[in-house]
Amino acid sequence: MQVVAGSVEDLRREGCRVVSVEGRPVGVVSVGEEFYAVSDRCPHMGASMCVGSLSGTLVPSDPHELVYGMDDRVIRCPWHGWEFDLSTGRSLLEPRRYGLRTYDVTTDDGQVVVHA
Repeated sequence: MQVVAGSVEDLRREGCRVVSVEGRPVGVVSVGEEFYAVSDRCPHMGASMCVGSLSGTLVPSDPHELVYGMDDRVIRCPWHGWEFDLSTGRSLLEPRRYGLRTYDVTTDDGQVVVHA
């Protein structure tokens, strides 16, 4: 199944748009030249992930060293701050337990297409 999420221009301008894929809300997120698609509902309490923020986070580093990374690759739930990796959908805190479903995204003739 394929769902056209909208034009490349519109999605880049908006940053995130929710579309319905097989009856489920999916957030299509624009980051630079790339597009990601993840379930739009946080597994904790169901908040819309597209309403949340997009940023980076602290990444593993040497003791007593703070290193910021994954810039614009972490989507954060607006209600309780749960963080998820956009590329894998996995929770940054408990990746084996929690995650967002991810979908493949392509562009075709200026349109962003989500593949279920």
